[in-house]
Amino acid sequence: MAKKTKVLFIGIDAADPRLIRRWAEAGALPTFKALFEKGTWGMTENPLGFYVGAVWPSFATGVSPVRHGRYCYTQLGRGSYQTQRTSVKDIQGVPFWSVLSQAGQRIALIDVPKTATAADFNGIQVVDWGTHDPDFVGQLHTCPATLADEIEAKFGRDPVGDCNKIQRTAAGIAKFRDQLVDRIKTKTELSRHFLNQGDWDLFLTVFTESHCMGHQCWNLHDRHHPKHDAAIAAVVGDPLLSVYTAIDRGIGELLAEVDDETAVFVFTSHGMGPHYDGTFLLDDILARLEQTPPSASRQQVAKVLNANLEEKPGIGWLVKPLKRFLWRPLRRYVWKTDKPLRTALAEPDASRRRCFTVPNNDVYGAIRINLVGREPKGQVHPGTEYDAFCAALTQDLLAITNVETGQPLVKRVLRTADVYQGEYLDTLPDLLVEWNRDQPIRRITSDKMGTIEKTFDGVRTGDHLPHGLFITLGPDLQPGPLSETVSVMDFAPTLAALLDVPLPDVDGQPIESVMPRPMMTL
Repeated sequence: MAKKTKVLFIGIDAADPRLIRRWAEAGALPTFKALFEKGTWGMTENPLGFYVGAVWPSFATGVSPVRHGRYCYTQLGRGSYQTQRTSVKDIQGVPFWSVLSQAGQRIALIDVPKTATAADFNGIQVVDWGTHDPDFVGQLHTCPATLADEIEAKFGRDPVGDCNKIQRTAAGIAKFRDQLVDRIKTKTELSRHFLNQGDWDLFLTVFTESHCMGHQCWNLHDRHHPKHDAAIAAVVGDPLLSVYTAIDRGIGELLAEVDDETAVFVFTSHGMGPHYDGTFLLDDILARLEQTPPSASRQQVAKVLNANLEEKPGIGWLVKPLKRFLWRPLRRYVWKTDKPLRTALAEPDASRRRCFTVPNNDVYGAIRINLVGREPKGQVHPGTEYDAFCAALTQDLLAITNVETGQPLVKRVLRTADVYQGEYLDTLPDLLVEWNRDQPIRRITSDKMGTIEKTFDGVRTGDHLPHGLFITLGPDLQPGPLSETVSVMDFAPTLAALLDVPLPDVDGQPIESVMPRPMMTL
């Protein structure tokens, strides 16, 4: 039994609440089944339109992406048409655990996604030991720094690597499944090792294997998915269930290390479902609506450096040097984009357009208006012209249908400024396109745009859903579901309040339903 821990918080990155409920009720997840019976539980919501890239930064800081500045792994630079990779070190706002540490609380953090090590930390912090899409690839960052050698000697390093590069055969999927299950077991051992060092005011550890498996193998879980492979599924079973059951066992082992006086939270960041969206079509849609062809210079380069050069016999040896010394500089420094060459050659020049796509999560398309005074070569003036342009574009997008279903392609178009206000508003997209994701999207049409037919060629078959789940156990809490949905930004002030530490200037609020009675006044 661990020395007394005040709060144990277990995160599960991108584990789908529907699957957890279904498999818990069926008895496949006995730890979750017991948690639902004994705990207070509810649904969570994440920053609208940006939740995929903003969920963990918003969890950590208690503020929205318009204040902490991070909504995607790649974002448009200010005063530029060029996108650039974001760093967790660029996230603005103070993580709540830094405030707790400065107040004298003893904290342990293990693999909280999208975070960096804090300075002068009262406790331990482990970053990217085994996470989905690590920011520090091949490096283990810890606080204190000497902890990295101890962890690697005792527990090794992440055995999985880039999950996008797995072999998609029965043997490859089975290996991937087994590696993730083994990583869950090791993460549990690692977490127990440090949990038993107590006395922790807050111990926070995160399992991320559900995120990796959901992206890569949703098609093997979902027999209705167009890429479902019954032959592979017959060999490997449902790999999502294998990962979820391993996480369920790991949670059970961690809960066995604390007593009934410990406040326990189990939190799933956001959900997972089939990768049905239209983001891969959005640039084609905007170009059609605006009737803007690729620039002449790009058309000429496309003829000389066509994307099929690799397939031409006898000149394959030219490909790597051309990519390194010509294609990449053209893409990065002339066209100001980090998109693949095949895409960059086909796209119209963003500076010549009235609007253009910018990176975001796939489940919400993102559009930037080429605004005079904000973009280097703005085309649309602020005020009346901007409002009219956004309104017309919204109507054009809502008029597009999915040919195979006859349903609208787009559920709604959000004006970002109607949802968010804050320091980083001018770095965000202007419009967010919420797709109708009930069915695959392959052929779309509208009177103004005509018909576009295209197939998503990415390797991921699963993608995110907006809502997560949390369950909490503690003295005097009433078991059962909550009627209200809580924000991911509410956990920072809730955990601070449980430890009697003020957490000023955040967007979230303490979750009253899980606070001891009477609720603490900060």
